[in-house]
Amino acid sequence: MFYGGWVAVLPAVVADNFGPQHVAGIIGALYTSVAIGTLLGPAAAGFLFDIQHSYSVPILISAGTNALAAVIAWATVRSKKPMERSQDV
Repeated sequence: MFYGGWVAVLPAVVADNFGPQHVAGIIGALYTSVAIGTLLGPAAAGFLFDIQHSYSVPILISAGTNALAAVIAWATVRSKKPMERSQDV
């Protein structure tokens, strides 16, 4: 439910933050990276399960990468200075 909502508003968020002239390229890169993760993630988790006979390692890796993403998002928001909005939209 939340992912579907995010997919719907992502173009507007990208346009607001990067300008409408860059929307297509940025969304393409974002959706491609999600597709790569969706393709490789389950196979990698299954491979690690076959080696370890436990889902602990895949779950810890997932939690660690999510924590890293949260730190990066937090640092990005904290370091971002308010910009004047461009009037030539």
